[in-house]
Amino acid sequence: MRQTPFLLLGAGLLVQFCQNPKQVPVIEAKPIEPAVVKFACRGTSPVLWLVDIYPDSIVYERGGGKKLVYLKRMEEKKGDTTVFNTRMNLYEKESKMTIKIIPDSCSVSHDAQKFPYTVIVERDGDVLNGCALGADPK
Repeated sequence: MRQTPFLLLGAGLLVQFCQNPKQVPVIEAKPIEPAVVKFACRGTSPVLWLVDIYPDSIVYERGGGKKLVYLKRMEEKKGDTTVFNTRMNLYEKESKMTIKIIPDSCSVSHDAQKFPYTVIVERDGDVLNGCALGADPK
């Protein structure tokens, strides 16, 4: 019978929200469509990081932490360099990220594999350098 007060509280809240549906917060989120990665960016300095650029989103992960999905972005060409600018609200602050994809041969220090692009990621004051694979930007 200890559960009775919680059940009554829950029922009361349900009745309240049904009477005032405008009080129920509605969160609209665009689902991420499965797509081919436009660029796969990787680096190891100062820690392992990755940025995958899709046609409709950018996925950022650093040091094996949480993957962050930036849904809105702008893409522009500056000479041979492709620049992606994006931002989102993260923990009640604005998070900004700029990704520069430069067509220049690159290799990660511990790997002999050559990549066709050098990448510079600037995110909230941090600068990360690495390499990228991807489609030729158009």
